[in-house]
Amino acid sequence: DVGNAPTRGPKNAPLTVVLFSDFQCPFCSRVEPSITELEKTYPCKVRVAWKNFPLSFHNNAKPAAEAAMAANEQGKFWQMHEILFKNQQALSAADLEKYAKEIGLDMGKFKAAMDSHKFAAQIDADMKQGSSVGVQGTPASFVNGHFINGAQPFDAFKKIAEEELAKGAKGKKAAK
Repeated sequence: DVGNAPTRGPKNAPLTVVLFSDFQCPFCSRVEPSITELEKTYPCKVRVAWKNFPLSFHNNAKPAAEAAMAANEQGKFWQMHEILFKNQQALSAADLEKYAKEIGLDMGKFKAAMDSHKFAAQIDADMKQGSSVGVQGTPASFVNGHFINGAQPFDAFKKIAEEELAKGAKGKKAAK
């Protein structure tokens, strides 16, 4: 269920990738190129939904997730997403504020969201949902419900994408 997760790509795309991820996890940054390649290979056919799953032993992962959701509130989730992954070793509170300024966020709104932990409940809900569908670590991806564990190469995503797109084509032929 995509729910209120930040997304990119068309809502009616035949492929939906739900990604449970952690901004401080080095393996999560390694899966990003596979997701990007999937979007480039199947233009207008992929919708990506981001779910926060900050691991407890990554001390800055939850604040980074909160910063990303505060950016999302201002329509700049993917810009923050990109800058957080480029700077995984620098995710202190001061760093998060610096990134918020760099992407042009309203700093009053950003600081208020961070200070009040406005998005903590949403992040906790993402984690609970992930746990309920078997996520135990990050990254964990679901392509149309098919689980892909860890930082897999593009071919792992492509295989499922091809199968799912073929199913869709068969379904359309049968409907005629």
